[in-house]
Amino acid sequence: MNVFIFIYSVCIMLVFFAAAILSLAAYLVSERKSFLPQVSLFVFYIIELAGIFGNEWLSQNISFSGEFYYEISSPVLRVITGTGILASLWLMMLRMLDIHDRSTAIIPPAIYALASILVLTVMPHGQMRQFAFYTLRQAFAAFILIFAFMKWAASKDGAYRERLGKHHVNFIILCLLVLLVFFEDLWVIILAPMPDPNVSSLTLYLSERNFSENILMIFIAYHCIRKALNLLKLRFSQPQSEISQEGDLAHHIADSMPSFAKANKLSARESEVLALVLAGKDNRAIASELFLSEGTIKSHVHNIMKKTGTGSREELKKSFWAA
Repeated sequence: MNVFIFIYSVCIMLVFFAAAILSLAAYLVSERKSFLPQVSLFVFYIIELAGIFGNEWLSQNISFSGEFYYEISSPVLRVITGTGILASLWLMMLRMLDIHDRSTAIIPPAIYALASILVLTVMPHGQMRQFAFYTLRQAFAAFILIFAFMKWAASKDGAYRERLGKHHVNFIILCLLVLLVFFEDLWVIILAPMPDPNVSSLTLYLSERNFSENILMIFIAYHCIRKALNLLKLRFSQPQSEISQEGDLAHHIADSMPSFAKANKLSARESEVLALVLAGKDNRAIASELFLSEGTIKSHVHNIMKKTGTGSREELKKSFWAA
């Protein structure tokens, strides 16, 4: 086996293994279900990569005919791992969009799985079958991104739009990477000539590898690792707030509060007050919840605005979600 491919395969699997372990650790510490799709995403992707790597390893000393170049190895496993990967990405996006409808979570991945099975059973063996099978993945990824954009565009909630809008650079990068994955498959499977199987058996699995997809997944892994490490660091250095808040908004506030408080030098009490301000509560309600006087809350809010350079609660909310 080519030494570069061997080292490359091992290294990227280690990256995804680290992402899975850290995401699991973050879930166990925080008990936030939003980390579970991250764990399943990297577990399924590691299984898929291990399957490709194993086939390459076992076939390195075996002579193959060129007809195997457009074959889909372990098709049942590919359907399972592909569905698992895309379902995990879909759930991650739904969590970000604050959508918890069960049918919305289940139906699109189920359609993908059925479409993949249909391609495998109906289309004749060859390059078009292989291309269609793998292009379904890019189509589903594109659907996820389009769905997220439409959800953002349709929302009238300023805080919601601010929170999602701050990810616009990552969104654009994801769109470009998905296109790159598609064009790599188009080139390798459809446009480029089939490699000579007599030169190296490794080339027979080139059509089942997609280096652009690896880059896409590494990009996602980077952000998942960063998110998990930030949460673990927070839990190590600061106890959880004693204020009991439930719901998506409270979780998003809790995720962003540590970095915002540190950047603006907010005290622990000011962070608690700010969290309740962001939740839409007035000074009287905040005073009642924290068992403080209304005048004290007013003073805290004034200090928060002074430190953050904002002049109103609306400006403060925009500053927080844009940070």
